[in-house]
Amino acid sequence: MTSIVALVATLLPATAATAAPVAVDLPTGVATSMPGDSNTGVPSGTQLRVHRGNMVITRAGTVISGLDIYGSVDVRARNVTIRNSIIRGDSAGAQDFLVRSASDGASLTITDSTLRASKATYRVNGLRGWNINANRLDISNVIDPAHFWGSGNVQLRNSWLHDNLHYTNDPGWNGGPSHDDSIQIQSGSGYWITGNRIEDANNAGIMITQDAGRTSNVMIRDNFLDGGGCTINLHDKGKGRFQNIDIVGNIFGANSAFNCQIIRTAGDITTTGNTTVTGKALRINSH
Repeated sequence: MTSIVALVATLLPATAATAAPVAVDLPTGVATSMPGDSNTGVPSGTQLRVHRGNMVITRAGTVISGLDIYGSVDVRARNVTIRNSIIRGDSAGAQDFLVRSASDGASLTITDSTLRASKATYRVNGLRGWNINANRLDISNVIDPAHFWGSGNVQLRNSWLHDNLHYTNDPGWNGGPSHDDSIQIQSGSGYWITGNRIEDANNAGIMITQDAGRTSNVMIRDNFLDGGGCTINLHDKGKGRFQNIDIVGNIFGANSAFNCQIIRTAGDITTTGNTTVTGKALRINSH
């Protein structure tokens, strides 16, 4: 896939004439080229078989393909594959994930699949865990489309994360507003977040903390990023400086609440080659 930055550069004027908020579909023609309806999720024409109920995968090498799952998928084995499938979550909204791979003994490759909660609830997130290789996903109607921790080792590529759930009075936040992040990383090393379209979060497009442990070696490259208070929020939570966090060659939209693309603490954080759809310089704040 041609990088999102290259696509936008060919469609935007050299300088922007307005600072008004930019629509979700952004410059004319971009939405058909970067991740969206036509090139993420279950490919058009795929024949799906309905599966009702949650799935717990305990056999290494299991392949799930062509299913419409009215339930969640909990991966507890190595080398599991999910492809060409829809995962909708359980009808009661009791689970806090649609797909999870959350043990050192598990690993997941998930491609060309749609994660969309059929039951809107403040509990539910999309893709959770670690040891995950994800490509061309369409994730929506959840609080956090992607939530990673543990040892890390995650690739999220060419995917569309959008239309987050948000509650003004969220029981998960003691009745305060939801802290929905399109991607939340809480610990681990070896993250590649590349070529994605990430939008519609209220708290942050990408939130990186050390709530569950030290976090390092994160590459955020060639994405379209929008939404949030500040679209990328890096906070080490006083648990030691971040190591090797690279934010390179991304396009930032114009819909962050505080007109702030990045907010960060001190650490080994590189921000190079990033641009905005308005043509203005990035606004980078400090905690």
